[in-house]
Amino acid sequence: MTVPGHAGPAEGAAAARQQPAVHLAVAGTTLVAAACFIAAAWLDGATVSLALGAFVVLAALTDLREVRLPVVGIVTLSFVPVLAALIELGLWEALVVAAVSGAATAGFTRDPLKVTFNVANYVVSTCAGGLLYLALLPADSTFLEKVVPAFAATTVDFLVNTWLLAAVVALSSSNRALTVWRRNYEWALPGYLTGATIAIIAAWLFAALGIPGLLLVIPPLFLIYWSYQVYVGRARDRESFDATIASFRSELETSERLHDALREAQLKVAAEIERAQRIQLDLLPSRTPAIEGLDLAQRIEFLGEVGGDYYDYMPFGDGRWAIVCGDVMGKGLAAALIMAMARSLLHDAVSPGKQPAEVLREVNDGLARDLEGQRMPTFLTLALVAFDPRTNRVAIAGGGHNPVLVVRDGEVRHVPSQGAALGVRTGLAFAQDELELASGERLAVFTDGLTEARSPAGELFGLERLANVLAQARETDLDDVLTATWREVARFREGARPADDATLLLVEAR
Repeated sequence: MTVPGHAGPAEGAAAARQQPAVHLAVAGTTLVAAACFIAAAWLDGATVSLALGAFVVLAALTDLREVRLPVVGIVTLSFVPVLAALIELGLWEALVVAAVSGAATAGFTRDPLKVTFNVANYVVSTCAGGLLYLALLPADSTFLEKVVPAFAATTVDFLVNTWLLAAVVALSSSNRALTVWRRNYEWALPGYLTGATIAIIAAWLFAALGIPGLLLVIPPLFLIYWSYQVYVGRARDRESFDATIASFRSELETSERLHDALREAQLKVAAEIERAQRIQLDLLPSRTPAIEGLDLAQRIEFLGEVGGDYYDYMPFGDGRWAIVCGDVMGKGLAAALIMAMARSLLHDAVSPGKQPAEVLREVNDGLARDLEGQRMPTFLTLALVAFDPRTNRVAIAGGGHNPVLVVRDGEVRHVPSQGAALGVRTGLAFAQDELELASGERLAVFTDGLTEARSPAGELFGLERLANVLAQARETDLDDVLTATWREVARFREGARPADDATLLLVEAR
């Protein structure tokens, strides 16, 4: 449906004779409009918000458009965002949107007096209707309870707007105001009420969906406008009214079919993503294994439904355990697929007697062969820690990954990755470090979603801050360390959205 609007620009004043009385009437209306703004700011508060900007944009998009509907009469589109803003935002915001609608009349008249009067007239009539709306609105009202006050406000808006317009036209001509009003505006109220109905729908969409709800208002408005233009053109060509309606219905049916097809496609994509998410979660360990001599804790958070981070615990089959943390370049479904490939290669490579460096070499060669010929370059960073509970020794190997952090005696030591990222080319060699873990000493294996978290100023969280968190929490429970780490990162971001998947594995020797 369309939106009825405030009375169109001062058409009857197009031939105004610029008499002093006309200037005084415009000046008086402008002063009243200014008083309306002051009163509204006092009642409601003069606030500027993103929602107000959205209603202003909607007013600018829909203004200067009008159609003539059977029985209803002329329906202008600018009234919808004004009344919707009154219902959802408040009186002051509605006055701002009304002023924008009035100012838009400058698009087809260069007479500053006419534009000024239209702005003032829109504001005054909106204020009069808005005050009645607020007076009739019950306390703590539901949306349905706003409907009757909205129609009452529309009626007052109509009367004030059209009578002011008729008075100015009468001052610039030899006609009486009542004659002008009856001739031009007496039957315009149905158009206003039609617009009020659509404005209520727009307000409901905004209340339900926020600013995106207003986007749903725009296509129907312009569809009606352009459909009317088609109607006028065909009428001029003497085409029948029935043929026009049939064409209009066909356009609506096509739009509905396209909408249904798009909705079905979206549901299919959402279902596939949900399946992919379940599969990826099933690929992660279902529970933390019981490893003699170690306490373990981990946390992983994906940026989207699926991601490229990965961790795992795998037995070598000779008493040792492999603790793995990886990160695929990129995000989303593509990264998740690469990580699934790497997981399969890892489970095949981890076997009795293998050292971490050998495992990385095998995984790299297999991944590079599988990814050969890909149009988009893809690689995987990986850290692998092999723990032997019989000796409490660990062997650490890394390929392009963040360093493994060793928390010992209140200090944090870095064990850097000594190999290149995996999957770029075959034949890469990897080195490894070995150390012994005493009781109470910890290892931290993580992805760069933590260290590359950014503050609003663009500063990185960094390795030093992460090491400080781990050092300060060295005597607390591992799960509490995970909570403290995510809390510090979130505090550093100051509400900014994460930019990458994040994973942290903690290992403590008993």
